[in-house]
Amino acid sequence: METKSQTVNYRLIAQLCGVSKTTVGRVLQGTGYVSEEKRALILKAADELGYKPDPLLGALSRRRWPKGAKLKTATLAWVYKASKPGAMLNLPEFKGLKDRAGELGYAVDSFNVADYPSEASVSRVIQARGIRGVVIQAFRENEGFELPLEQFYSVFLGPENDMVHVHNVQPDFCLAIKIGVRACVEKGYKKIGFALMNYRAGGTNRPFRAYAMLAQEELTKRFGKQPSIFSYEVAKSYSTEFLDWVEGEGVEAVVATNVQPYYWLKDRATMARVPLVDPRKMPPVGFLCLWNVQEVGRVACVNHRPLEMGRQAADLVHQQLQHGEVGIPAIPLRLLIPPLYIAGESLPDYPALQKP
Repeated sequence: METKSQTVNYRLIAQLCGVSKTTVGRVLQGTGYVSEEKRALILKAADELGYKPDPLLGALSRRRWPKGAKLKTATLAWVYKASKPGAMLNLPEFKGLKDRAGELGYAVDSFNVADYPSEASVSRVIQARGIRGVVIQAFRENEGFELPLEQFYSVFLGPENDMVHVHNVQPDFCLAIKIGVRACVEKGYKKIGFALMNYRAGGTNRPFRAYAMLAQEELTKRFGKQPSIFSYEVAKSYSTEFLDWVEGEGVEAVVATNVQPYYWLKDRATMARVPLVDPRKMPPVGFLCLWNVQEVGRVACVNHRPLEMGRQAADLVHQQLQHGEVGIPAIPLRLLIPPLYIAGESLPDYPALQKP
């Protein structure tokens, strides 16, 4: 269907998808329940049509209350960066934030910085709506951020960022590594190698590396020399280098900061890396991911409990707003959320690995 001459709005997307404008609005604004099938259909249509929301019009339209609606006592802003409409609205952090904010009597409006001409315009819309509590979703440091935080009470949700000096709710990376190492040791592994991905964010990279080095020292005291730390970049294949490291260092279990090395290990037996040796007789390697995974059950992981992070962010904003506090804090708080170990097939008992 020819759509170039038509304005891309909710009505057009609804017509193409065979749904109501209300359903389209729920998906693109992240409000209300919509089935996964319809949600995917609407997001795909919006992307293909090049839909771009009008931030000012959207902000004004959300001020209208439908008949019978109950007015909220206040509103919080969730600010994030994403190139596609609705790309971030399914994050568990956002769900936790909305759920807890609702319990406290707040509505939550989402603001995608990418939809606005500048971050100053985002700030003007938020201020015009009388919002003073702002939750900022974690972003990479090299992307920059210029929201005038002195005008709001702000909480940074996710690994802390050197560019944003406000209160912070984030995973407890130190405890995550301790839990991961303990799980490996309890399974019988003694040579544990750390594979650390470059997240391009100092608030994630620095603690993971520092705590991995401390864990290495403790493991060396108990079991002797440990494998060196393997580093790799996001969205690049380091399969060959990684497998060379596993075999050269005699790694028994890999503790990684994302799930990619798990798939490199799965390819190991099919790559004929050891000449004249049956791949099925190559020593298996255990794997544990220090981040949330979709392969629950197959991959052992340390879950950072993002739902709880969102809930705690709402609590923190609420507590400070009750005191009428705004502006950049002299000493930012750091609230660490304890992670949870989830067992998986990728980390069986070590003796069992050696059975034919």
